[in-house]
Formats: sequence, structure tokens, C-alpha cells
Amino acid sequence: MAKIIVDSKCTGCETCVNICPASVYEMINGKSVPVRAKDCILCRTCEAQCPEGAIQVFEEEEEQPKAEQKIEEKEKKKEKPAKTTKPQKTKKPKKKATQKPKTKAK
Repeated sequence: MAKIIVDSKCTGCETCVNICPASVYEMINGKSVPVRAKDCILCRTCEAQCPEGAIQVFEEEEEQPKAEQKIEEKEKKKEKPAKTTKPQKTKKPKKKATQKPKTKAK
């Protein structure tokens, strides 16, 4: 199964809509949207022909784009509870022993 990302660089030129052999894309509000990504045959023609380089196509098992990986890593860090550390016991300073003056025995 393909995962398709069309980023904000899309200018709505319709190149991907016209060139995709699987008719994955439609224009919505002047931008290309992969409405049928499940039909993608992973030929990556859209990715290669996009004049703005706004399309990324990859298989679900493939490595995700670095930006998306960073977002997921941040989300995972938020989900994990922070490690709690026990407050360390502070040692009280020892009192100096005061010596009693020696008294002579009478």
C-alpha cells in the first residue's frame, strides 16, 4: 500500500492528475489531493513529473520522510511519562565534637 504526501509547495498545476495511470489524484480547492491512494501502483510518475517536487510516494514499509519521522518521534516522547527520580537524601553535616577542658584531679 502506498502513502502519498502532497506538501504545501503544490501550485495546483494538475500535472499529477493528468499523468497518474491509476487516477489517484483529484483537484480540491486548487490543490492536488490523493483521494484514491489505495489504488496507487507505486510507479512514482507523479513524484518524478511534479514541477514543484511537492509529491512524495513511498510504501508503508519504506522509511518515512525525515520531517515526518521527527514529528512522530516528538509525539512518542510526549506519550511516554517522564521518568521520576526520587529526591536524594541530603546528609546533615556532622557537628564537631567539642572537647571539654581537662581538669586536674585533686
